[in-house]
Amino acid sequence: MADRNILLFQYGSNMKPGRLNSSKRLAGDARVIGVARMDHWGIRFDLYSANNECGVTDIVSAAREHVLGILYEVPYRSVVAPRGQRSCMDEIEGARRGHLSNYKRQKILVRRNGTKVEARTYVGTALGRKRFLRQSNNERRVSKAYFGYLLAGARRFRLPRSYVSYLRRQAGALK
Repeated sequence: MADRNILLFQYGSNMKPGRLNSSKRLAGDARVIGVARMDHWGIRFDLYSANNECGVTDIVSAAREHVLGILYEVPYRSVVAPRGQRSCMDEIEGARRGHLSNYKRQKILVRRNGTKVEARTYVGTALGRKRFLRQSNNERRVSKAYFGYLLAGARRFRLPRSYVSYLRRQAGALK
């Protein structure tokens, strides 16, 4: 199992490979596969991150939308930990058991070069969204620094301008 890899779809600040591969995250273990698309989902900034001190990305079911993100190949144990433990990605994303979890890990299908592939990603929890709504208006705003990671990833992978505009609209006024 030690050498097994898994595909990880990242649609938020970890679209920037340097962020995901930083020493505080996966320390160079994430290999970029490229841009992938998740149909019938949309980006929202409806979770609060204490680490980022702002609203952060989430994905929600949305019939007429799609999410673009970056597909990475990462070590299996970076995403899926032994029972009763949290993986490195669980810790990064704030996924845990119980009411404090912001995200939950989920198997998904994405399109890469016209082919559907299975990957893992992190989707916001209902409790995480409720906690977000209890934050002040200023705390719910997306920070320029956080949004900068999304822009850097979008530019690095040449995501369409229309998609970058969509991200800007969803983020709203930055703080």
